[in-house]
Amino acid sequence: MTDTKFTPGPWVARGTPGQGFAWQKGFAIDFNEDQEQVVDYVYEEADAHLIAAAPAMYAMLEKAAKAMWASAVNMDVEAAEIEELLAKARGES
Repeated sequence: MTDTKFTPGPWVARGTPGQGFAWQKGFAIDFNEDQEQVVDYVYEEADAHLIAAAPAMYAMLEKAAKAMWASAVNMDVEAAEIEELLAKARGES
């Protein structure tokens, strides 16, 4: 596996006040308690939670791919597909 270069998790979705309009709501994705952000504004809450879950999902997929390659059950195709997704997340494809 290739070393990752993205900001390590956990990431947290946090509601933010309106950006220019009082009625507008959005979400920031923070990577530490100082509210430093990976993403500064996302409109949809569901998208914010998906983005915030990315580091954990990446780690789980990486773990699953390793287990599949080591498995006695032939799961090479699935493991290769996971490897492709991980490479895409690293910006390699």
